[in-house]
Order: sequence, then C-alpha cells, then structure tokens
Amino acid sequence: MQKHLLPVVEADCASCGTRLSGVFAALTVLETEEVTSVKTCTRIDKGDAIIRQDEHPRGIYCIHSGHLKVTRNGPDGREQIIRFAGPGDSLGYAALVSDSPYSYSATAVDTASLCFVPREIIFRLVRENTHLTLRLLQILSHELEDTERRVVEIARKSVRERVAEALLILRETFGYEADGKTLNMTLTREEIADIVGTAPESVIRMLTDLKNEELIETEGRRIRVKNLRGLVAAANLVD
Repeated sequence: MQKHLLPVVEADCASCGTRLSGVFAALTVLETEEVTSVKTCTRIDKGDAIIRQDEHPRGIYCIHSGHLKVTRNGPDGREQIIRFAGPGDSLGYAALVSDSPYSYSATAVDTASLCFVPREIIFRLVRENTHLTLRLLQILSHELEDTERRVVEIARKSVRERVAEALLILRETFGYEADGKTLNMTLTREEIADIVGTAPESVIRMLTDLKNEELIETEGRRIRVKNLRGLVAAANLVD
C-alpha cells in the first residue's frame, strides 16, 4: 500500500550525478533543462509502492536515491522479486513504449527519492532525439538479456546455487555495513525465497548449509559474509 508521497526539493537534472547512468543521459543541454522544468520529485518511505502491476503508465520514474524492489505476482498471487532498482535506474519505460499496463510493481525497500517525467514530453523527445531512442533500445535489450539469463538459471541451477547468488546480488546492490562483511539490507526468509523462486523452508535449509560451511553467519535477519570466494563458488559463478 502506498502510504506517503512527500515532495522534495527538485534538483537540476544537469547537476544530478545519477542522470549520466540513466535513460536521460542522451539528452542535449536544452532538453535536459526542459525535463527539469516539467518533472516532479517525490520521496517515498519503505513499503510504499510507486508502481502497481496492471496499472497504466503515465510516465517514467528516475531513482535519485534509495532502492526499490521490482516484483511480479504470479497466477497464484505469490510475489516474485524480479530485481532491485537503485540510483540511476529508471522505471516504467517498457510499459510506456509498448503502451501496455505495468507488468510489475515497484516498492521501496528503504527511503527513496524519485523524479517523475510525464509521458507527453518523453514521447516528443523520443521523436526528436535519435540518441534517446537508441538509449531506450539498449536498456530494453539489457533487461531482456537479464530476463533470459534468469530463466536459464532457474531451470538449471540448484536451489543452493540460487540462494548463494541471491546473497551476492544483495551484496552488489546494497553493499556492506561498516564492518565490511554484514549485508546492508535485512530481508525476511520469505523475501529471499521470492528472489530465488523457491519455498522459504528451502531458503532456511540452504542458509543453514552455507552457515555450517562457514561461508556466512546469520543473526536474525542479518547476514554476514565470511568467505566471499567460497560464496561465489557456491553460486557457481566465475570470481
């Protein structure tokens, strides 16, 4: 449930450090100024949804700070975490381009600041700026590649490998706490299961195995990586 949408001080897109890694990196100076003049900026709290599956898109959300989980509900109503989105990422462009409802929901996992750019200006910029069009195609292609890779991994990798890889994804996305070992994100076993695509009981069993092998330590929801190289090997990835 969306609880709070708090306005924030609107930043100049030209000076935004995350813009260069996002979809609007291809804009000219004048186009960037125009986007700055029409966009609205919002802060959302943990648990707030900015995008809901099956709603129709009105524009693109650009993440300035914080993280959101991108999820999709299956036929049985169970939530599947597709990926996490963070600073520099944009949400909503695929549905906008295809003129179809959102195929996913996006919910904050910590306090996040986002900017919203309405569809009208996006469509006009796409028509006028071929570099922006190419940028959108590149991002959509990368997402398709990631989706195809995930389908193959779910089909071929064991639950153990997928749990280990999920922990590495959390490490890459959220980093460590001050000790340099504890993942800077606490998720329930159910949420980790939603990333992996398995039952919570299987996640609990695999985490226990990784703990017994001294690859990780657990304390409640907190997970500490003891042996990063061993965890990479457990995920069947190349270090």
